Amino acid sequence: MKRSTDSLIGLQFLAVVVPIAFVLVAQLMADGRRATALDYSRPLRNLANEARANYRTFTNGAAAAVDTGTLSRQSAEALRATATFLATLKSRGESQVLGEAPGLVARLAVEIPSGTTLERLLPLRAQIATADRLTKAIDEDFERRDAAVVRDAVDSARRQKQQVTAALFVSLILTVVFVLATRRRLQERIEADAAIERRRRAELETISIRFGMATQAARAGVYEVYENGCKVWWSETMNELYGRSDRAVPPTLDEWLDLVHPADRVAARAAMTTALHERKQLRTQYRIVKPDGSTGHVESIAAVIADCSDSGPRLVGIDLDVTERIEAAARENVLQRQLRDASRQAGMAEVATNVLHNVGNVLNSVNVSATLVADGLKRSRTAGLARVVSLLEEHRTDLGAFVSLDERGKVLPRYLAELSKQLAADQAMALQELQSLQGNIDHIKEIVAMQQRYAKLSGATDTIDVTHLVEESLRINTSGFERHAIAIVREFAPVPAITVDKHKVLQILVNLLRNAKDACESADRKSVTIRVGACGTGVQVAVADTGVGILPENMTRIFGHGFTTKKTGHGFGLHSGALAAKELGGTLRAESHGAGLGATFVLELPLAPVENAHG
Repeated sequence: MKRSTDSLIGLQFLAVVVPIAFVLVAQLMADGRRATALDYSRPLRNLANEARANYRTFTNGAAAAVDTGTLSRQSAEALRATATFLATLKSRGESQVLGEAPGLVARLAVEIPSGTTLERLLPLRAQIATADRLTKAIDEDFERRDAAVVRDAVDSARRQKQQVTAALFVSLILTVVFVLATRRRLQERIEADAAIERRRRAELETISIRFGMATQAARAGVYEVYENGCKVWWSETMNELYGRSDRAVPPTLDEWLDLVHPADRVAARAAMTTALHERKQLRTQYRIVKPDGSTGHVESIAAVIADCSDSGPRLVGIDLDVTERIEAAARENVLQRQLRDASRQAGMAEVATNVLHNVGNVLNSVNVSATLVADGLKRSRTAGLARVVSLLEEHRTDLGAFVSLDERGKVLPRYLAELSKQLAADQAMALQELQSLQGNIDHIKEIVAMQQRYAKLSGATDTIDVTHLVEESLRINTSGFERHAIAIVREFAPVPAITVDKHKVLQILVNLLRNAKDACESADRKSVTIRVGACGTGVQVAVADTGVGILPENMTRIFGHGFTTKKTGHGFGLHSGALAAKELGGTLRAESHGAGLGATFVLELPLAPVENAHG
């Protein structure tokens, strides 16, 4: 009977699989054709798009030259990049679509280098406008071609949906036929097995619980408590667990409960009584007092067994000695608190280090401005003014004749005019550098004030604007981003204010931005994007970089204490950030598609403090 039933099930499986497999094969072939078309179309579309974007950058720079007088280096490079992209498209057999655009743009790239003046650009306006029109038409043509490929994919998908529907309908009909044929055979088999199962179930449940738990658990005691509570059975190991010297006679339930710590005795009795009356599993933990006065911890796990005997339901379970585990957990909690304190101090030190970096950079600017002012004063031509005054004093009686007849007097007006211009320029330069000095000093004051605001002990909550806190964390990391030429992209959405310990949040954000900066140092494209937006739990801040990324095997380890992939890392940052986020009632998680593909760290925070969030 079993072989016949298996054959019917196999035929039923084939009836379902074959029509769907046929449709899937057809789909794979169609998908292959579409993929080939997309693989050919999409790179060409990207090249055309890049060419158009670079030419737009060039035209914008040419327009800006009206104000600046010269074409910027970025605009000239964009024009050359446009010529390169068009040449690449032409080399791929797209000459008919490109027309004369490649040659025209290439000539413009040669005639318009970086620094081209407005006078040289004006005669080329017609050619620039023609190239703009041609690149736009090329971009639109490739966009239409790409859209046609996508429309073909959509139409093909619609046809495939109809084919799948038809295949499922055929499979449904065949399935119904085979199910009806199989049902009768399965019913006979189930009835025969059920009769055997009912005879064995009561015996197997008692044996598996009583002896299976005893053999699998180390240093565990097995017990049984009957429903009326007047009869208790327990194994020999229970005597060892509770420190009883009388190993011959099992205790009564009251005698057993007398061994439980007085503070836990009522809860232990209630747990057993509830499990027996409600026929549900028991899992409880309580303390015991041994004859020598020492205290132990016991975890009790049991289930209610009801069989056909006259004894009625009984509670069958095991007691486990978990004293070492409880004590180890207490020690671990102490260590975790110490670790959180150490990690928080490390985070505060990191914030202070970044602040000192910023102060050092501003002091460099102050030194440069002071040097420029001093050099300007040393080169000043004020000494020549004293000589002019001496000459005028010497010829005070014949000043008119001196100025009109004497060779030295003739050049005196022109010299005074040049001296006046020079002194005015020196004064303007000195004023400009003094203004720069004043701005840098104000910047130092602002940095010091920021450090003072966050140098206090954490723990106090404030209602803050998350966007403002993100900006302050960016200012703390300013020197690092500028030193490594890392672009900052801000994507801030309106979010409500939150009530939180802002020192902890700043610690997390400064560390995430520092990690993003370190990840981008060796990347070709250096960019960090900070996103602020709302989420289900409140507000979230995401820091996304284009750096080295995270290996899949490290995704579950990066928040562990001491784990780091940086040569100079200490493994505190992300671990302390995750602990701080948990204490605030939020979360800190990481996302990455792999090595070299960047990483995103997302911090989610509630709108209001969560009581005992760290618990």
